[in-house]
Amino acid sequence: MSIFSDNALTILKTRYFAWIDGKQETEEDFLTRISLGNERYRHELIEPLVFLPNSPTLFNVGVSGGGTLSACFKFDVGDTMMDADSNGIMDTATKASMVIKWGGGVGYYLGNIRPKNSIVNSTHGKAMGPVALLKFYHSMASMLTQSGKREAAQMGILPATHPDILEFITCKDDNPQSLSTFNISVSLTDEFMEKAVVSGTAEHQLLRAMAASAWKTGDPGVYFVTSAERDNPTPQLGILSGTNPCGEVPLLNNEPCNLGSINLRRLYNQDTVIDYGLLEKITRLSVRYLDDVLDRNHFPVSAVSDAAFLTRKLGLGVCGWADLLALANIHYASSEATELLEKIMNTMRRVADEESYILAREKGSAPCFGAEGKRNATTLCLAPTGTIAILMGASSGIEPHYLRSWTRTTGDGHILTEQISVLEEIKDFIPQTAMEIPWEWHIAHQAAAQKHVDLAVSKTINMPFTATEEDIYNAYVLMWKSGVKGGTIYRDGCRDVQVLNSISEEEYVTESCPECNGPVRHSEQCIECAANCGWTACSI
Repeated sequence: MSIFSDNALTILKTRYFAWIDGKQETEEDFLTRISLGNERYRHELIEPLVFLPNSPTLFNVGVSGGGTLSACFKFDVGDTMMDADSNGIMDTATKASMVIKWGGGVGYYLGNIRPKNSIVNSTHGKAMGPVALLKFYHSMASMLTQSGKREAAQMGILPATHPDILEFITCKDDNPQSLSTFNISVSLTDEFMEKAVVSGTAEHQLLRAMAASAWKTGDPGVYFVTSAERDNPTPQLGILSGTNPCGEVPLLNNEPCNLGSINLRRLYNQDTVIDYGLLEKITRLSVRYLDDVLDRNHFPVSAVSDAAFLTRKLGLGVCGWADLLALANIHYASSEATELLEKIMNTMRRVADEESYILAREKGSAPCFGAEGKRNATTLCLAPTGTIAILMGASSGIEPHYLRSWTRTTGDGHILTEQISVLEEIKDFIPQTAMEIPWEWHIAHQAAAQKHVDLAVSKTINMPFTATEEDIYNAYVLMWKSGVKGGTIYRDGCRDVQVLNSISEEEYVTESCPECNGPVRHSEQCIECAANCGWTACSI
C-alpha cells in the first residue's frame, strides 16, 4: 500500500518519479533514492510524511546527470554585458538558465543597473534599464520548463532609491501576464520607511504608489533590507541585497539554499497540541538530512559552488500549520495561535542551531566561521511549500486554509468535489479561511514566526476584494513595524475575476489552474493550485 494519497501519487508519477535507463522508478525506488541511503531518514522522516526536502532534491538527488538539489538562488546583476566575475547581464542569464532548467528559482538584484536611456560609452548607445532587463530574463525563462515539470519562478528586486523605480513599480499594472515568470519587490531601508510614514514626503508618495499598484495586481512586494541585515550571519561577506522568488531566503550574491519542511500536522498531540519531544527529534534529523544534501549538491558554475560551501546555508521550515490549528480547535485569528507558533519556532531555532554546532564538531564548521562555529550559517526559513505540502497531505506553509471545499475539473472533464482533509477529523470546529481572516492577523502570524527564524518567512497578506489602497499602505507600515523582512499583499480578485462554485459559497479568485481549472492561491510571491492537483509556479 502506498504511503501517499491517490492525488499525491498521481503528482509523483507525473512529475517526481525519475526515468532511469528508459524506465520510470517505482515508489519504492523513489523512497530509497530520496532517503540518501540512510534508514533513519527513510523510516523517521520520509515514510511518516513528517518531512520532505524541496522539489529539486526530489527531482534530482541520486539521478545520474541530474541537476542541482537547491531550490533558491540569488544573483546580483552587474552593469555590464559580461565581466570577469561572471556577474554581467549575459553571465547572469547563463547561470539563471541552468538553475531554471533543473528546477530552481532565481532572484535578481537589479540595483546596479544604470537607469533607462543612460549613455553607454562603449557603444554610444543608451542603456535599457532594469524593466527592460526583466523582460529579457522573462523571455529567457519562458523558453525553459523546470526539469520538464513546471514553469520558471523569478524575482526582481530594485531599491526604492533607483531612478527607474516608478517604471519598475508599475511595470505589471496593465498586463501582469507579460512578466508571468516574475514577481517584483522593492527594497526598502529603515531610513526610507521612517520618512515614508510622514505625509507629504517623496518616500510617502512612493509607498502610496506601490500600494496603488499592489491593489491592482498584487505586485510589487516589499523587502525590508535593514531588517534582513540585522540577522545577516556573515556581514563581512556582503549585504543580503535580495531574495529568492518567494521571498523567504535573503541571500548574498551567487548563494543558493537547500530547503525542507516539517509537517506539523503529523506532530499533533491532543494534550499539548504538539509533541515537543518529537518536534525536537525531527528538527535535529532534518538538519542532518539537509546538510547531507548540501554535501551531495552540485551547481552550474564555480561561483555558486564557492558561495554555497562557504556559508553552508540551510532553510528548514514547516507546513501543516493550519491543519494543526484546526485539529486543536484553535482559530487562526487569535493570540493563542500566534503564541503557539512563536513557541514552536523558538523550539526549532534552538534545536536546529544546537544540531548545527554538533555537526560542526563532527564534520567541521562552515568556512565563513573559521575553525569555531556552526556547520551552517543559517538553519531556518518558512517557505510556502507548494507541492511538497500536497505530497505530505498538509496545508501550505504557515498559511490558513484557502478554502474549506471546492470543485475541481479533471483533465477528462469530470468535476470532483474536494475538501481540506482535516474536516473529517475536527467534527464541529470550522477553520477560518484566508479571506475570512483580518489582514492584521496574517501579519501577526508572520511576525510571530520571524522572531525565531534566521532567514525569512514566506507569507501572503490576504485581503478581500473590498480592500482599499489605504489598507495596503497601512499593511506595509505594520509589516515594517512588526519586524518582518518582507512580504506580499494580495487583494482577492485584483486580476481578471472569475467566480468558482465551491461547496459552501462562491469564492472569488484571480486565475484558474492551467492544469485542472481549479482555484489558485497566491502564497507570498508564488502561485499554486488550491485544489491540490500539484501545479505550482513556486520553486520549492
